[in-house]
Amino acid sequence: MLRTFSVIFLLTGVAAISSSCYYDNAEQLYGTGGNCDSTATWSVDIQPMIQTQCVGCHQGASASGDLDLSSHASVQASTLNGSLIDRIQRGAGDPLAMPPSGPLSNCNQAKVRVWERGGALPN
Repeated sequence: MLRTFSVIFLLTGVAAISSSCYYDNAEQLYGTGGNCDSTATWSVDIQPMIQTQCVGCHQGASASGDLDLSSHASVQASTLNGSLIDRIQRGAGDPLAMPPSGPLSNCNQAKVRVWERGGALPN
């Protein structure tokens, strides 16, 4: 009887602990509550994102894919011709998806689309 109680108690404890080890990205689950799809500017939203996510591979004479994203003009051209949007919206596992470290958040993808719709200005 005591052994049965001990086993049940142990299994209950393991179940409680393992069910509490759950993780999801809060932004994907609940949104950011921020301003993801109404305004986006080059200097506040897009340039910092490009600097941290893209320029490491896409700059200078040896830019990956011959795409240099180190200036506003080159990012603007890539955005307006649709190639930047195409690459950031591809699903994980697609060899052409960018950045290769994993997709941008839904919020950051929305900011790029908003910036594109506004003409991809250097604001």
